[in-house]
Amino acid sequence: MNRKARLFLAIIILAISVSLLIWAYSPNPRETRVQPIAPSEMQLP
Repeated sequence: MNRKARLFLAIIILAISVSLLIWAYSPNPRETRVQPIAPSEMQLP
């Protein structure tokens, strides 16, 4: 490969690596679920 092709490939790999690094460090959205449980459901038969 010539020099321009290697430089282009290196820039592409660097851009992909940086974008994946930023995506990996971004926080996940927090999700809270509330499920009401009746006291009669908590008793054993």
